[in-house]
Amino acid sequence: MKPKRLLIGHAMIIEEYEAKSLVRTTRTSLFSWAEVYLNPYQGCEHDCVYCDGKAEGYYMHDDFGQRIRVKKNAPELLENYFKKQGFFPINREKTSTLTDYFPNLKKSADSIGKGKFVLFIGGGVCDVYQPAEKEIKMTRKLLQIAYDYKIPVYFLTKNNLILRDIDLLKKINEDSYACACFTITLADEKTQKIFEPNASSSLERFEAVEKLREEGIHSGIYFYPTLPFIGDTVENVTSIYKTAKEVGAEFIYCWGLTLKPGRNKNQFMTTIQKHFPDYYPKYKELYGNEDKYGNLDSKKFEEMGLVWPEIRGYKLGYEMGLDYSSTRYVPEGRIENNLKIAELLHRLAYLKSFFIKSSKYEIRQLNNSAKILNELSRGFSTLNLTERNKLDIDKVVLPYLEEFISVGKSKTLEEIKKQAYDSVCAYLKSKE
Repeated sequence: MKPKRLLIGHAMIIEEYEAKSLVRTTRTSLFSWAEVYLNPYQGCEHDCVYCDGKAEGYYMHDDFGQRIRVKKNAPELLENYFKKQGFFPINREKTSTLTDYFPNLKKSADSIGKGKFVLFIGGGVCDVYQPAEKEIKMTRKLLQIAYDYKIPVYFLTKNNLILRDIDLLKKINEDSYACACFTITLADEKTQKIFEPNASSSLERFEAVEKLREEGIHSGIYFYPTLPFIGDTVENVTSIYKTAKEVGAEFIYCWGLTLKPGRNKNQFMTTIQKHFPDYYPKYKELYGNEDKYGNLDSKKFEEMGLVWPEIRGYKLGYEMGLDYSSTRYVPEGRIENNLKIAELLHRLAYLKSFFIKSSKYEIRQLNNSAKILNELSRGFSTLNLTERNKLDIDKVVLPYLEEFISVGKSKTLEEIKKQAYDSVCAYLKSKE
């Protein structure tokens, strides 16, 4: 492809290439119930200053924000992957198989496949709805294939271009599940444009959430990364949560900023020095530990009297009725109780880790047991005592499982949520 546009005085280069692979599989977590991820793009026009996709560990090219590489064979790779899993394009009018002549075979053919999964089209590093997508339409092609194969989808973007595909999202959501989320970090547009120069404005993203929710499509906010001294202020955090509630967002995931040593950190620090010189020395202290994962120095954080963003966010979310995570969707062919219990354990581990400060042992066992249940091929409730004992599920976890199986929900989780709220309120009061 030839360059498509000029961006901040530089030629935007868009080039195609044949990729060897497209998808990767991973464990589910509280903040993404997807198990399969893909991204047809390398590089991102949004060119967000804090993006850790620029870190050397991702093996991205140096001109990350000015050269977009497109996996031109992504549709073929995705379709091949679905076929290898035994899935069938049940929603496709012409399949070049016998089902074109015997339509009643479609449903039986679709059931041959394994249990399905939530497909994350994106992944956080390179936005699949960046401006280049407007012309290339690669994401729409992949979304169409997901619809054809009746695969539930999950998106995270900073661009309201996703509304172009609301027709497909609605059809997928009617068939199974579609969730389209937006990263929104700063309420003030002038500040937002410093750090997210080529993304849609925060207002445009909030409006997109509202539109999606009006159409019955699931949507939430990723308030991440929350920038110290800039995005973690009471004013900014409150504004993000209040607006999210007003537009009908279902949840907000709130987290802090990581700065991986190298070009990721260097570019960010240069921007801080230019636009927020008073904060520059503080950032140097906070991130002077050169942690390879980009984590800040927690001791310095406390010394500066800062408040962890997830604490302030949890309090607001609890008070406004905004969840801290999306509700897990159980894909076709999966064992509902197993996945719902795994969700419960992940939620308990999160609350006990960040707000109640339970033992590391219990938190580890909760997450380990969630992994076992995610992968279990039989319903946990159908196992006899001998079979249950063979699983590596610690006795500290069993009461949560037994309660859920007996009443179909967890009263304990509601109690832990309230304990977490009381804990963060006490913590914030001590900071006053």
